[in-house]
Amino acid sequence: MNLPPGLELERKNLGADLVAGATFAIVNVPQGMANAVLASVNPVAGFYALMIAMPVGAAFTGSVFMNVSTTGALSVAAGEALAPFGGDAKMGALVALVILVGAFQLVFGLLRFGRLLRFVSNSVMTGFITGIAVLIMFGSVSDITGYSSTQPNHLLRLADTVLNWRILDRQTLFLGVSTVLLILGFQRTAVAKFAMILALAVTTGLAYAMSLAFGDGNVVLVGNIATIPRSLPAPVLPDLSKLPDIALPALAIAIIGLIQGAGVGQSYPNPDGRFPDPSRDFTGQGVANLVAGAFGAIPCGGSVSGTAVNYQAGAWSR
Repeated sequence: MNLPPGLELERKNLGADLVAGATFAIVNVPQGMANAVLASVNPVAGFYALMIAMPVGAAFTGSVFMNVSTTGALSVAAGEALAPFGGDAKMGALVALVILVGAFQLVFGLLRFGRLLRFVSNSVMTGFITGIAVLIMFGSVSDITGYSSTQPNHLLRLADTVLNWRILDRQTLFLGVSTVLLILGFQRTAVAKFAMILALAVTTGLAYAMSLAFGDGNVVLVGNIATIPRSLPAPVLPDLSKLPDIALPALAIAIIGLIQGAGVGQSYPNPDGRFPDPSRDFTGQGVANLVAGAFGAIPCGGSVSGTAVNYQAGAWSR
């Protein structure tokens, strides 16, 4: 049986793929849970998204390197769509929302809407990807400084953080900046492929040593975000009565995800040098959301940061 390109396991690349997979897991499990918080749902929904959407997306997309996982943009949009719902109704609405997002994306892929990307200029796609990267950096300010601003937008929160530099959490800031510097430093050495794992290992050790020396302080740990479940998720029934209320938001989220994914596909050609079929990427993301949504996951799409982590860590296949 012929497998899609990138699904074949080659012994010579297995080590690199294992390193990339381990790096992604360490880096993005807390990020996925944090994205669920952005969507105003249980952080475990982000963990389920990584557990289910990633392998499903990898099996169906045309891009070998594209990482189908949670993104900040999709999570914020989902949070806005779910804002009118509260309590137990929010979970039913979430399941319906993500399944509907997946259905829209699947239809777009089957109708070969990816061909429309030919009419989008490269500068527009570059600007879109750059904008996402900037949003990711802005969104990380509170995490790296330990200061939570109450200002309404990213620019004001950044300015507020700078103005209140005296009350930033020094331990959190030290660990955050140290991690960035260590990653950059290790990437210039012979162990470049292990840069992220080594940086995380060193700073985790530093965090533990600092907790022994100075107490726990205000450094937020992954365990503080939510308890990672020890069992597989069970399917959840969608609340079909919410479909009229979430149809338009689901369409918007589907389009955002597809645009993000298209940007990833155009930024990371497959190992054979060819660019992936965007319509197939649409289909893969749709199937991933259909399956993951049934288990209560938040919406997923082609992740710029997740793909970059995998690629920089030396991933060679899906």
